[in-house]
Amino acid sequence: MNSIALFTLALGLEKPWIITKIDIDPSISQLDIHIDFERGSKFLMPDGAYYTAYDSSDHTWQHLNFFQYRCYLHARIPRVKQSDGKTEVQSVPWARKGS
Repeated sequence: MNSIALFTLALGLEKPWIITKIDIDPSISQLDIHIDFERGSKFLMPDGAYYTAYDSSDHTWQHLNFFQYRCYLHARIPRVKQSDGKTEVQSVPWARKGS
């Protein structure tokens, strides 16, 4: 099992979320995991319908340490424009609201 498969499993990621890159820097004891969504993905929104991304923005979260390494998740998070014209940020499986 390669490192991308291992961390995908450990984080419980499912489509459309994919790990695009993993960086480990032993000099500062840091692990950076980069997550993205597949192009053209549709996201389930609170109104019960699926929508494609309207645009996206980059976010970073500090995750639990991985052994002695500080772990950061970096992801491009989509905003979705719903049929009523409202745009909402897609929730992500690795973060709680307000984190």
